[in-house]
Amino acid sequence: MIWSIRYLFFGLIVGSFGMAWSLPPAEGALLDGLMGGVEESLGKRAEEKGEQLIIGNFYQAERPDSHAPIGVMGDHTHNKGELMFAYRYMRMFMDGNRDGTNNVSASNVLSSYVVTPLQMTTQMHMFSWMYGLNDTVTLTAMLPYVMKSMDHRNRAGVKFTTNASGFGDFKVGALWRLYAFETPSIGAHRFHLNSGLSLPTGGINPTDKTPLGNNSLLPYPMRLGSGTVDLLPGLTYTGVLHNVSWGLQALGTIRLGENQQGYGEGHRYQLNTWGAYRWSEWISTSTRFNWQQWGNIKNRDGQLQTTVGPMNLPLVQTADPDLQAGKRLDILGGVNILFPEWMGLENHLNVEAGLPIYQYLDGPQLKQSWSFWAGWQIVM
Repeated sequence: MIWSIRYLFFGLIVGSFGMAWSLPPAEGALLDGLMGGVEESLGKRAEEKGEQLIIGNFYQAERPDSHAPIGVMGDHTHNKGELMFAYRYMRMFMDGNRDGTNNVSASNVLSSYVVTPLQMTTQMHMFSWMYGLNDTVTLTAMLPYVMKSMDHRNRAGVKFTTNASGFGDFKVGALWRLYAFETPSIGAHRFHLNSGLSLPTGGINPTDKTPLGNNSLLPYPMRLGSGTVDLLPGLTYTGVLHNVSWGLQALGTIRLGENQQGYGEGHRYQLNTWGAYRWSEWISTSTRFNWQQWGNIKNRDGQLQTTVGPMNLPLVQTADPDLQAGKRLDILGGVNILFPEWMGLENHLNVEAGLPIYQYLDGPQLKQSWSFWAGWQIVM
């Protein structure tokens, strides 16, 4: 039964990616044999300590911190034929407005706009798969279901809430093993390349009841996807020594053109760094810093109402394409639990929560207050 499930998900991933047959028949890290000088230097140092240098070992020992904190995607690769399914739940809460690094009151925003957002809740159910096509390439696929809710107030003091929900953008990709080396004294060090595409399956024209009408088009923060095909490049490094593990990951989201509504979201860049400590064979704790930076929207959605009344008063800042950029540094703490193997399955339970320690917004914009992640990962 396990093998049937394995081949079912493998077929899903390969079919959705549509490029498995074009991958080279490589069976090792891409930089193996090309790092002669590095290997010679590392090898000499290992011999001086009476140790042996091991090259190309990407095997992840069954330990609670063998995976990064649950909020990190694409942090590890899999060996040939290995399949992982993961479910993640994310909840993020935003409260109050900010311009630059300064908080802005609702009354201050309403001096410039007819409506101001007060707070916003975003929830996401993320389903993802990873499959070791060979010992070089791990295929990935991710499909989110997103739920958004935003509370508002207008100049008359009337409050109202808008909601949007549905599937977000479907992401497919491949992780390419680059290089790995280890010795007992310096631990294991592994590098892989992240690559992928984000496909525009998320809705970009959600509607809901507002004071303007029963089917008003909602502004940019309430959209469920980008509406464009996006490139997802990245690079990941992980290390482990005794009971300590760590990682560094740089990711990008590069928007390709404009969507059918006539606009394009800004590029997004993300840098994750984390460290974890294994307290026993089954539990570890982690600390993560997450830096994100994103740009303003290019052009605009011509169908989105931005002014109201005979004086063309600005309606709400969430409809302004030039007030969507920002940057933020979050700190998060997490717990990873590894359960005993059952029916040949490796099970990880993970939780993580955090809040911003720096936030600069091209505002006024809603500022983030906190985020929470929980997930279950099953390796077959």
